[in-house]
Amino acid sequence: MAPISEPPVIGGPAPQSGLRAMLKSFVKGDYARDFFRSVAGQTLAVIVLIEAIFLAEHFTWVFKDAVRHEANLFGISLILMLTSAEIFDLALAIAILMASYATLLRMRENREMLVLFASGLGPRQLSALILVVALAGQVVSTIGSGLIDPLARYTQRTILFHSQLQSLKNGVATGEFYYFPSYVAYAMDHVKDGAPPPAAPGEVPVIDASGQAPARPDRTLFVYQQIAPTASRVVTAAQARLDGPDHSGRVTLNLNDFTSHTFADTNPAPTANGGVTRPDPVGNQLSEFKNVPRINMKVRDMSQLMMVDQLLPFGSRGATNPAEQTLVEQLFVPDTGTAEARESQMRLLSERFSRSLLAFLAPLVALLGVALTTRLTNWFALPLSCLALMSVNLAAQSLIGSIKPTSVTGALLPMLLLYATAAWLVMTLLVWGHNNFVRPRLGRS
Repeated sequence: MAPISEPPVIGGPAPQSGLRAMLKSFVKGDYARDFFRSVAGQTLAVIVLIEAIFLAEHFTWVFKDAVRHEANLFGISLILMLTSAEIFDLALAIAILMASYATLLRMRENREMLVLFASGLGPRQLSALILVVALAGQVVSTIGSGLIDPLARYTQRTILFHSQLQSLKNGVATGEFYYFPSYVAYAMDHVKDGAPPPAAPGEVPVIDASGQAPARPDRTLFVYQQIAPTASRVVTAAQARLDGPDHSGRVTLNLNDFTSHTFADTNPAPTANGGVTRPDPVGNQLSEFKNVPRINMKVRDMSQLMMVDQLLPFGSRGATNPAEQTLVEQLFVPDTGTAEARESQMRLLSERFSRSLLAFLAPLVALLGVALTTRLTNWFALPLSCLALMSVNLAAQSLIGSIKPTSVTGALLPMLLLYATAAWLVMTLLVWGHNNFVRPRLGRS
């Protein structure tokens, strides 16, 4: 007598033998494939919506920053697109929650949950679906925050650097200030027969190497440079041109009808926050004025060879901004700088790990939201689920700020314990109310 075969698993081919093979067949079946396709499609739609809202809010300052660096329209569009990676991990968690909620709620109201549980393997099959979505969300979130976002931030900085360098090569715009590490440049309108600079009181040595200096020079470029704690230099030129850079990063600055005025500075240039860049030399440093020569120098043409970093500093990726470091670099290439830099690096690592766990927790919270959805709670069950998920995220941020991790273990372990506790609480509530996410509860008989 031939053996009686077991009934096939719903949504997939007949199992081979054992629970593992049965679940594997179910996950690879048509029903599970439709479930994953539905969740993925809705997740993508929600991410696009969230990113569009984010970019709309940040468009103004992104546009201003790009214009300040003389970026063209293509560069501005590329920078705006790369900015979207900043909140991708958070948007992904919210999108997974909303997509899973909508798909699971449809399954429950269409009595698909009842059919799965009636087969005898409903809890395991449903758990397999949720686990696959959770793991996929965590992996995508880790790649997004640990690889794509750092590279996107570095690419943005690269685009701004090249745009600003190209604008300097093409010529400075009139009426604009240009700030460099040790220079402040201003390009004025083309003024002819302008008055010469006022002579300093007293005898001033003059070096005239121009051969034929005009009596009333034409000056369009004004550069202020700090050369000593109590000394500054003012440079004016009729024309300026920047050649290069070459393969080694060297550029040549060419100045036409060039003058240089070196003097003791009684008014130190303020910093961006209103402070001074050096001590005031007027008080108890009057003796230093005697050591600073006041020199006026006029040259017809001058060329100066310099490195690009002297004009536009461009550090290596992650050297000054830990947000540009990838997850692998944060884990295995520790920061060798100050204690504050190490703490910032580990804090960012903890935040990225927290967001990846948030994406893992999202489908579990969505299933709990489905269990809480009835005719009375239909209008606030999903917002309440999102609020619960964001509450976990806020708790994680608060925990990171309080512990201030300085090691990899200190950055990862607290987040793992926090999200394990949250997952245990959600699973406990699901076990208590498992009938609520199986039977239809929106008024269908």
